[in-house]
Amino acid sequence: MQVDYETSLIIDAIEEFGGEARLVGGCVRDFILQRDIHDIDLATDLLPGQVIEALKLCNIKAIPTGLKHGTITAVLNQRSFEITTLRHDVKCDGRHAKVEFTNNWQADASRRDFTFNALYADKHGSVYDYFSGIEDLKVRRLNFIGNAEDRIKEDYLRILRAFRFHAKICVGNLSDEILNVCKKHSHMIQNLSGERIRDEIFKLLECDDPAPTLKSMQKSGVLQKIIPKEVKCEILSSTLLFGADALVKLALLLRTTENDKLSLGEYVNKFLRLSNKQKKKLLFLLSNNIGTELSEKEQKKYISLFGRELYCDLVRICGVESGANVDEYISFAEVFDIPKFPLSGDDLINIGYQPGKSLGKSLELLRQHWEDNSYSLTKEELVLCAKSLL
Repeated sequence: MQVDYETSLIIDAIEEFGGEARLVGGCVRDFILQRDIHDIDLATDLLPGQVIEALKLCNIKAIPTGLKHGTITAVLNQRSFEITTLRHDVKCDGRHAKVEFTNNWQADASRRDFTFNALYADKHGSVYDYFSGIEDLKVRRLNFIGNAEDRIKEDYLRILRAFRFHAKICVGNLSDEILNVCKKHSHMIQNLSGERIRDEIFKLLECDDPAPTLKSMQKSGVLQKIIPKEVKCEILSSTLLFGADALVKLALLLRTTENDKLSLGEYVNKFLRLSNKQKKKLLFLLSNNIGTELSEKEQKKYISLFGRELYCDLVRICGVESGANVDEYISFAEVFDIPKFPLSGDDLINIGYQPGKSLGKSLELLRQHWEDNSYSLTKEELVLCAKSLL
C-alpha cells in the first residue's frame, strides 16, 4: 500500500516522538478492494496529548476534535486526517462506549465491528490482519469480529452497518446467524439518534444496487423499523438510478407504497431528522409527476419551473416507474441553460400596474407567454404585451 506525501509526514512526526502509527479501517479495506480512497484514518499508540505535541513539533496543525475518545484531527496542506489512540472498551450500553487507552494493537482491532474493518497498514505497505479480514474481503463476505450478538449489543447501530457494508462490499446473502440477530434486536433501532440512522441508510442507498440488501432488511423486519409500510425494494435495481443520490432513491421507495405517500414521507422525515432542504426535496419528489413523452418546449418549461436538479430527479423517478427511457431528457437538461425571466414586478408597476395579488397573476401570465414563445421575447416585447393587458 503506497502512502502519500502528507500521510508520510504525519507518520514521521509520530515516530519522531517515539510512537507508532498505522493506517486503519476503510482506507486499508478500499485499497485491497482497489477502490478509490477518500479519507485517511490513522491509529497510534501515543496518547492524545502526545499526538498534539508531536504534530506541533513538526508544524502540523492539530485540532482536538474528539479528545474523550482519543481522536485528534491533523490538518496538512488543506487535507484532514483523523488520528486515534489505540483503545479498548470498558463499558457499552448499546449507544455509547466508555473506553480506555492501550498500546495493544490487537485489543484495538478487537473492538471494531467487522473483520475487514479491522485492517491496519504501516507506511511501508505491510498489512496487519488480526481476524482474517483479508480472507473475508476475497470472498466478499461480512463477518463480525467475535460473537455477532455481543457486538450488536455493544452498539445497535451495527445492525444498520451490517446491511450497509453488505450492500457496499458483499455478494450473496448475509448469514442466517447475522440476520436472526439483527431481527432479534431490531426494536433497539428506535433508541438510536435519527442522525446516526439517517447516515447509515443514506450510505446504503448510495450503493449501486441496494435492492437485494433492502429486501433482506425487509425480510428480517429491520426496514420496517424505519419505513413502517410495505415498499417494493426491487424498484431500486433500475440502471436509471446509478449515480442518483440517496434522497431520490428514498423517494422512489416511498412512492411504491399503497398508503398516503406524503404522510409516510412526513414520518420518515421526522424519524431520520432530515434537514429542511432534504425534507423539501423529499416531499416534492413524493407529490409530483412528469410525463415521459415530452416535447422540447415542455422540457424547457419543466426545467425552468423545477430547476435542473429537481427536474432530472423527477424524470428519473417517473422513468423508472413507467419503464420509459428518459436518458435523452436528462442529457438535454444538462446542456440547456435556463434563461432568466427579463421582467419584474417593478417593471409592471412602472407602467401602471397596482401592487397586490393581481400583479403576481399578471406576471405569471407573462412568464407563461414568454415560455410558450421559447424564451425568445425580449423585455421590451414583454412590456408591450403587459400594456395590452391593462
